[in-house]
Amino acid sequence: MEQTILYGKPVADAIRQQLKEKFAGRDLTLATFLVGDNPAAKVYKRSLLKTAASLGVKTRDVELPEATTQEEAEIRLRELSEDPAITGILPLMPLPRHISKLDLIQQLDPEKDMDCVHPMNSGRLYLGITPWGPCTPRACMAILDHYDVPLEGSNVAMVGYGEVVGRPLTLMLMGRYATVTVCRSRTKNLPAITRQADVIISAVGKPGLITEDMIKEGAVVIDVGINSVEGKLVGDVPEAAKQAKASAYTPVPGGVGVVSNLMVMETLTRSF
Repeated sequence: MEQTILYGKPVADAIRQQLKEKFAGRDLTLATFLVGDNPAAKVYKRSLLKTAASLGVKTRDVELPEATTQEEAEIRLRELSEDPAITGILPLMPLPRHISKLDLIQQLDPEKDMDCVHPMNSGRLYLGITPWGPCTPRACMAILDHYDVPLEGSNVAMVGYGEVVGRPLTLMLMGRYATVTVCRSRTKNLPAITRQADVIISAVGKPGLITEDMIKEGAVVIDVGINSVEGKLVGDVPEAAKQAKASAYTPVPGGVGVVSNLMVMETLTRSF
């Protein structure tokens, strides 16, 4: 069986070149907004700031301590939203437990929302009237499109229904006329569903979740999971399982995550 590894770098490089042309001569500033000390969020932030710098985008890094109150966080985010020098804002998740995400995000200007976290933007996505969905689902779609993976009429198993990836990605796939089966933690007989799928997308964050016997011969596997096992980054699907059964698959690392940062940058183009 001929097999294609769906590397993120060629996709990211193509998007990067387009953005360099679009950003030329423009004064753009991306703000990151972090409350607390989550290590994964800090790693993502550093990577994002580096990507922005490579494209000539100015950045403003707002990082508040874990003990920041709800009121203090809301004031700082509102100040960013009202600053005319700021083009876009990316609130980084997760938030400390004492911070209400919904109340905080209400302070974010929907037009400066880089990751579709504001309820107004989520509603627009649900109604199908905006292309500006969250960045990781858009990265998945960009990879599928770049490698010409057919979606119309395909059976897709969407494993995971979180608000960051699973829910919005389900909407995007259905918008492309895919037949999507959403699988959650209480789904009965998950292997029976995934074995019928032309495309399996896993976004759970559980290493080894999708085993070789759960993959149909020749299926496409999009592995969104990022897990640390013995100091190594792995996905939800073991690489050996992908190699044994899939006709095409995203590696971890080197797949979806490589493209996500560029999707944040692409969202800046919404302002012009």
